Amino acid sequence: MAKRSSPNAIVDLIRRRRWLPAVVWAAAILAVSSYPRMALAPSMFPGCDKILHFIEYSILGMGLRYWSGGGKPLFVLGGVGFAALDEFHQKYVPGRHASVFDWAADLAGVLVGFLIYGFFMKKGDDG
Repeated sequence: MAKRSSPNAIVDLIRRRRWLPAVVWAAAILAVSSYPRMALAPSMFPGCDKILHFIEYSILGMGLRYWSGGGKPLFVLGGVGFAALDEFHQKYVPGRHASVFDWAADLAGVLVGFLIYGFFMKKGDDG
């Protein structure tokens, strides 16, 4: 029989502060993407920025997996939605632009980070 999530389980996740790493990292992503175009990463080669997008969103994916307390796919959708909103937000930041390719790198990062965290954590640590 499938395990159902109860309101008490959600309150417990919040109470244990499992949300903190993902929320702090998401705030850091938003803060950096709010700056006008910066030379944070020199373009060493074409697509270098996509690797950075992938890495930053992989970290977010790991935080979301930790927060989910057991690998709930809804948290992946939350990360993908956040990435889309971040790209949309950049459309209105001077010197930046929204890119579907950046969003694709973000999406891949969230998914891979979510899966990596689940793969390397002991059964008891993931939920």
